This record gives sequence, C-alpha cells and structure tokens, in this order.
Amino acid sequence: MLDLILLYSICASMFTISKWGLSYAEPIFFVAVRMILAGLILCSYMIIRNRGIKSLVAGLVQDWQLFLQIIFFHIYLTYVCDIYALTSISSIESSFMYNLSPFVAALFSYFWFGEYMTHKKWFGLLLGMSSLIPEYVAAQPIDISAHIWPRLLTLCAVVSSAYGWIVVRALVKKGHSAIFINGIGMFFGGLLALLTSSFTETWRVTSLVPFIQAVVLVVLVANIIFYNFYGYLLKFYTATFLSVAGFLCPFFTAILGRIFLGETFSWGLVISFLVTCIGLTIFYSEELKQGYVLQK
Repeated sequence: MLDLILLYSICASMFTISKWGLSYAEPIFFVAVRMILAGLILCSYMIIRNRGIKSLVAGLVQDWQLFLQIIFFHIYLTYVCDIYALTSISSIESSFMYNLSPFVAALFSYFWFGEYMTHKKWFGLLLGMSSLIPEYVAAQPIDISAHIWPRLLTLCAVVSSAYGWIVVRALVKKGHSAIFINGIGMFFGGLLALLTSSFTETWRVTSLVPFIQAVVLVVLVANIIFYNFYGYLLKFYTATFLSVAGFLCPFFTAILGRIFLGETFSWGLVISFLVTCIGLTIFYSEELKQGYVLQK
C-alpha cells in the first residue's frame, strides 16, 4: 500500500505545479509544450533501450487503433479539458472532482475486462467517495450559474482519463511497455494540443524562466515519474482499484495547495482521510479475494 501513497502524493503535485505554470502561459499551449517534450524524452529512451525503432513501429502498427485512443482520450482530451478548467477552479477542487474516476473506471472495466463489482467493493467505493462530500461542499461551495463550465470540462477530463487508463491497461496486457505507450500518446497528443492552441491562443509567455521551470518540473514529476509508475502498477492492480486509491490524492493536493498556492482547507480532511482509508481497505480485500490483484 505504500506504493499507492507514493503514487498519489506524486499525483497531487501535478495539480499544484500545473496551477503554478498557468501564471506564465496560456493553458493549451502549456499542455502542448509539456506533452511534446515529455513524449520526445520517453520515445527517445525507448529507441535507445531497444537499439532501434523497428520493433517499436511494428507494435505500434499492430495495435494502431488502441494507440489512437491513447493519443486522443488518454492525453489530448483529458489534459486540454483539465488545464482549461484549472484556470477557473482551485487545484484542490480539480483534484476532488477526479474522485469520480472509480465509478467510470469500474464501468469501463466491467465491459472491457469483465471485472465483477461485489457488494463489498461497491460499499468500499461509496464509503471512500462519501467521506469527501462534506469537505468538498464546505470548502468549495458550488455556484452553478458562475462555474458550471469549468466543472463540466473537468468532468469530461475525468471520464476521458478513466477510459484512457483502461486502454493503457489493455496495451500493457498485450506486452507493450508503459513507457512507450505514454511516450507515443504524449508526443502526438501534444501535437494535437499545439494545433488547437494555434487556432485559439496567442502563445504568449509572460515570464520565460518560470515558465521553463514549470514545464521541466511537471514533465519530470507528472509525465515521466507518475505516468510510468502508474503504468507499472497496472501489472499488479486493476484500473478500477487504482482509481479508488485516487481518493488519497485530494489530501496531498490540499496540503501542497496550502503550502505553495495559499489555498485553504479544513482539518476535517483528516477525518475524511481515515474514512477513505477504511473504504480503500475494504475494496482492496475484495480485489484480493477475486484474484484481480497480484501479490508483489
């Protein structure tokens, strides 16, 4: 379970760094630069490791339909929607909304992999989710008339992200490297974002040095460490369970948002955190019984 805590503490920093980076560049352009750079790094690493590109291209051609879905859903749609919404909502609120991911992932996993949701698993999932509702409502009151579009965009990002990880798992189970999958998705997804930005933004950077720092940091932490760590853990956990474990993320996001961005949260998060851990434990025990989780 320590690997899950590490995974989502890293995930939380993604929201904080991205919110910081938006102070210096327009949102879609920021995503495009980040993804293209990360994709180049990951793909270059895979070419060097495989001593050539021939075998990688063969695998890409063989499963091109899945890779297209990775490019569009896993990267482009997820991050364009998420980063644009992040200009209007706090990093903590964005992280909270991602707690809808388990419901979406459970539905996709049921149809794609035939993963069965027992009553205990649903109880664990709902317990984890319900523990966050009071804190969310108290800390971030919802003004529908003023903020509906950012939340709808974040919801779109949540659905797209959950589906994207299902496709990643399918490719991992086919024998593809998570590094290569993410590298292809990020590079071409970044190109799509850059094309979108060229029609909608001016590519204005208000301060070059902080912008470069933000891009490099988010590429290192999010694109290289988090994405590939997540892909690695898909060998041992289901996509649904990893989404459920994502209930841990808002707590780390709240702490980082408070320290680096001056965002506020209540200490009721501590109680919510304990309830979340109970729900996570219930869900995890059922995954073990069903044989969906491999012992490391």
